[in-house]
Amino acid sequence: MEGTKNKIEFLGILFFYIIYSVGIAGHIINPTRELMILLTPFTLLLSSLVLFYFLWKEESRKLFVWLSATYFITFSLEVIGVKTGIIFGSYNYGNVLGVKLLETPLIIGLNWVFVIFGAYILTLKITSKKIFLPIMTAFLALAFDYFMEPVAIYLNYWTWDGSVIPLQNYAAWFIIAFFFASILSYLKVEIKGKIFAHYFVIQFFFFVILNLVIT
Repeated sequence: MEGTKNKIEFLGILFFYIIYSVGIAGHIINPTRELMILLTPFTLLLSSLVLFYFLWKEESRKLFVWLSATYFITFSLEVIGVKTGIIFGSYNYGNVLGVKLLETPLIIGLNWVFVIFGAYILTLKITSKKIFLPIMTAFLALAFDYFMEPVAIYLNYWTWDGSVIPLQNYAAWFIIAFFFASILSYLKVEIKGKIFAHYFVIQFFFFVILNLVIT
C-alpha cells in the first residue's frame, strides 16, 4: 500500500514538472504565449485539484481547518487590497486568472495557500527547529513573490498604479506568510507528502526562468 502511495505521488510530481516545463517553453515562444496565457486559470485550477487530492490523503482535520481559514482570510485581504490599496498598494487584476468575485480572482486565495504551505514544507526539509519555521517560510514566500511580480505584470495577471511595485507589497507578503506559517507550526501538523514542496519549487523556478527570459 505504501509503495502504491509513493508511486501515485511520484506521478503527481512528474505531472507538475511536465506541465510547468511545457508552460515555460510555451511562454518563451511567441506564437504559443497567448495560448499559455489563456490556459493559465485552468492550469492553476487543475494543479490545485491535484494538490487537494494529496491533502485529502493526509487525513488531517487541523490541516483542512488551516487551509480553509487561510484561503478565506487571504482572499479577503486581496479584496480589501484591490478596493483600498491599504494592504499591498494600489493594484488591479486583469482577466488572465479567471473568474472574479469583487474584482478579485477566486483562484488567488489558493495561490496564497499553496505558496505558504509549500514554502513551509520545504522549510521543514531544511530545519526541524520550530523557532525558525515561520521566518524561513516567510522569506521563501517573499522570494517567490519577488520573482513572480515582474512576470505577473508582463503577462497582465495584475497591474500596479504607476507601474511600480511598492515596498509595502513585499512587507505584506512577509507578514502574511509569517502569520500563517506560525499557525501551521503551532498546530504541529505532520505532513507525509513531498509533492507540496516540489510544487513550490517548480512554480518558483517557473517564475525565475520567465523573469530572466521574457521580462
